[in-house]
Amino acid sequence: REFMRAIGYSALIAQTAGLAEAQQSIQHRGDEMRCRFETVPPLSPTRFTIFRIGSEQVKTSDDVGRETLLMKPTWRGDILAAGVRYLKPAHELRMERYMEGDRMVEHLRYPGKGLEMRRIFRKAESQI
Repeated sequence: REFMRAIGYSALIAQTAGLAEAQQSIQHRGDEMRCRFETVPPLSPTRFTIFRIGSEQVKTSDDVGRETLLMKPTWRGDILAAGVRYLKPAHELRMERYMEGDRMVEHLRYPGKGLEMRRIFRKAESQI
């Protein structure tokens, strides 16, 4: 909750975040990633993002629809690493995605505030 408040979520959204389920479907072919994001119950419309590893920046949005940029996604071994820039209000984060067993981990760090958060996803059937 502290991390969510630090990046500008309201107290209500931060408090109730555990009640919503984030679902992400990802197709990965070579350097291209196709992603589908949604929350249940819906906090914003279903979002689709396509990006290539090595892109300078890609327009995206967060779970409630706030505009973000994915900055310089790269592979570091088996870890997908990128910057995440929130535009309004401005926040600079670091993101890593990796597998822990059969779970995908999204690890976000906010270096400017010394905070971090991990979201853990279980494997489901692709819906892209």
